[in-house]
Amino acid sequence: MPLQADTRRARRTPNAHLTSPVSTSDGQSNLQAEECPDVAIQPQSEPQSEPEFRLRTDPFVIPSRTIPNFQRNRRQWIWLSPWSTWSFTVRLMLTLGEKLRPGSSSLPQNVLDTEVYEFPWPSFSASEINISGLPSLNHALYLFTTMKFHLGQTYRLFDEVEFESEIKDFYANAVQNVSEYRVWFIKFLLVLAFGTAFHTSHTTAQEPPGSRFFSRAMALMPGPGCMWKESMLGIEILAMAGLYLFCIDDRESAHCYLSNAIRIAQMEGLHTQLPQEELGAEKVTHCRDLWWTLYIMDRHFSSSLGLPMSVQDGDITTPVNPPNVGSQSDSARSLQVNLSHLMSIIVTTVYLPARTPLTSFLEQTRSILHTLAHHAQEIERIIRLKFDNSPGAMPRETHYLTMLYHQCVIFATRPPLLAALKERSELLGHPDDENWDGFLAQTATVISAGIKSAAKTLQILSKEYSMLEVFLPYDVEFAFGAALHLTMASAVFPDVVDYQHCRHLSRQILHELVSRGNRIARARTAELKYLETLCAELAVQGRRQGHQTLTLSHLESEPMDTWGADAGNEARLSVGDQNLGAGMPEPDVSLQDLGHNTSSNMDLLNSIGISADNFFSIIQQMPDPETLSESILDWDLWKEAT
Repeated sequence: MPLQADTRRARRTPNAHLTSPVSTSDGQSNLQAEECPDVAIQPQSEPQSEPEFRLRTDPFVIPSRTIPNFQRNRRQWIWLSPWSTWSFTVRLMLTLGEKLRPGSSSLPQNVLDTEVYEFPWPSFSASEINISGLPSLNHALYLFTTMKFHLGQTYRLFDEVEFESEIKDFYANAVQNVSEYRVWFIKFLLVLAFGTAFHTSHTTAQEPPGSRFFSRAMALMPGPGCMWKESMLGIEILAMAGLYLFCIDDRESAHCYLSNAIRIAQMEGLHTQLPQEELGAEKVTHCRDLWWTLYIMDRHFSSSLGLPMSVQDGDITTPVNPPNVGSQSDSARSLQVNLSHLMSIIVTTVYLPARTPLTSFLEQTRSILHTLAHHAQEIERIIRLKFDNSPGAMPRETHYLTMLYHQCVIFATRPPLLAALKERSELLGHPDDENWDGFLAQTATVISAGIKSAAKTLQILSKEYSMLEVFLPYDVEFAFGAALHLTMASAVFPDVVDYQHCRHLSRQILHELVSRGNRIARARTAELKYLETLCAELAVQGRRQGHQTLTLSHLESEPMDTWGADAGNEARLSVGDQNLGAGMPEPDVSLQDLGHNTSSNMDLLNSIGISADNFFSIIQQMPDPETLSESILDWDLWKEAT
């Protein structure tokens, strides 16, 4: 294809336009060839008579991309999804490896061997139920309390007071009750599995912690055609089983169990506003709490696997309280629901299976950042009103909420960073073909926001090692996602952030988790080291071949420790005056007016890097879409070789 070959050598202008790693607009497959990145920054045709220069890119969905499966099951391949972080990492490894190490496209075995734990699934033949090996009543209550501490602030799976009473009733006559309440006994075993897993530390066992109780629960589990008859109890059990499987990195099985729980919940109408006068306030509250727990889990599981969400928002009518209503825990939970919803919006609008003009991408990003600014206002209010005079470290629910917030920023701003990385790798050896000024003028603010959030994520995780979750996978995901983002940035913008310091923080966090028995952290560490090597090679080759060092000038002059420190120190922007979009209420309160404890509140906000002012400022700095030219930013991870 001569036109495309000529285009590859044309001087590239950075007026770009965005294509997701999913498909092209014409739906043609280009995945039959080398897997090197197809760059996003392409010249538009200047005179009308000349053709517009565009590179053909891999549509990714037609056909899908796969790698060989080396797990001990009957799957022949592993599908690499559009937005899963793990799939993204593998695709990036393949892309950079093919470009930097031609002829050596295979991945290291420790990346392909994705079985983290050795978990022997029990036989699903009829199993005789027994009470052997159960802990004492006091120990069982202790394990239940441990589970509540780790899960209760994020998930509300069942009535905890009622369940504690049921445990005591069960132990009063365990031999008889175990046969009479067989399905409840499954739930009890799952609680023991979680409690044991959270309590276990520094283990070197090949099997996951708590697997002894979990395996017994699975052996007693009724078939999918029976669990719906258990109604709420069946939903709770399936959701708990899915969560445990997700924690041991069996994400596919976890998704299957959670999906079954959601289907039963829909049949019970949990996604709708149930009649309180008929069911009672307590039952309706439990149904609502359980539904939003399933919702949060679904958004997380689906995003992690790169799958469509199991439930569409338009089908949900059950309410969720505003973040400023209820207790501290209620407020944090409401924001978790909102941020989970925002994450699903990000992965389904930013990571589109089509070619998207840069103007559209920036408008989508502007809308997302505007929503994040609104959520930052809510967090500011909550910290002032709910956490006022609270001594000690950051509350656990605030920790998770903060990490989820920064994860949204990272996901939303990753496309232009990837586009820059691909442009640099694609033009290795041709420094004169690069022209970055226009591209960075349009995207530097967005790229900077993602880098800031990634660095702040590592800062927060490294401050309180005692708060790191060893069994739940979230802190591993947050640390790995942030480190991945900064590793990519280091290859293209080497002086934007103190990468060596951030790299040291990420290694410390993952090492701490590994030392406490988290085998998933060990697997992510191996993947990160390999990707760090590839990105370092790209940076070295770029310097040797005379490529310019790229900068994001306004970020490089800003010390990392001050990110977020201007919250409340600048005049809050008026939404109406700045024409930031409709539908977002103008703040009715300023942090300067929040009372005597503003200083300590500001310290907490500064430490977590969340500021509505910062995000309004970012929005204000983004280019006016009316001034942008029509061009293409292409960030597919493969192109057709011709």
